[in-house]
Amino acid sequence: MASAWESALTQAFGRLLGHPLADHDPAAAYGAFYGGNWLYETELNRHPGWVRPEALSGQEPVTHPEVLILLDGYTPLSFDASQSLFEVDPADFDAGLVASVSVFAKPGIVRGADLATLLAKHPGEPDWELWQARIASDGTLLGALKAATAIGDSPGSLIPPSEEVGEQAVLAHLEAFNDPESHDLAYCSHAQNDAVIGMWEGAIDQYEITIWNLDRLTAH
Repeated sequence: MASAWESALTQAFGRLLGHPLADHDPAAAYGAFYGGNWLYETELNRHPGWVRPEALSGQEPVTHPEVLILLDGYTPLSFDASQSLFEVDPADFDAGLVASVSVFAKPGIVRGADLATLLAKHPGEPDWELWQARIASDGTLLGALKAATAIGDSPGSLIPPSEEVGEQAVLAHLEAFNDPESHDLAYCSHAQNDAVIGMWEGAIDQYEITIWNLDRLTAH
């Protein structure tokens, strides 16, 4: 049985998306990802911290204080490199190796856990770059929505912080995430499809936060 906190989150996120969370496949895996120009302009897309063995194995999170959803006290982002998506050149590896672990039909985009295997089998230092950083979450839709909107495990993580477990407190926090005209973080409801559950564009196209149904993403 869901806790009062989970129920409040579920109801509030349903309002944000415009339909109940129950409309989505509960058995699917979901993830929130951070990508866009900011990663490239700051060269964080090639930061060696992403490919440390402890990071690619998922044993340790990756954090970069300069990578934010919004300012003003929101929960800092923590990334899971093992489930993040990286781009590599298939020509740098043995024939068919990258294709065997690529997320899409066109080889070249691989998960961090698979990148670790590719790097281990390569005698040199092949090029790689981070494409989409997975914000750490538990794989559920609710977990991905919390990660994308900087909500922690209690009402105290909300902005403004709340001592009450209720839908209205969550909705107050989500006001910063539901404005399609915002120059800070614009909600892109038009981006929704069978793979994209929700999407935000930050700082006028400098970065994007996207929630994907990972099962659908792989199918594409």
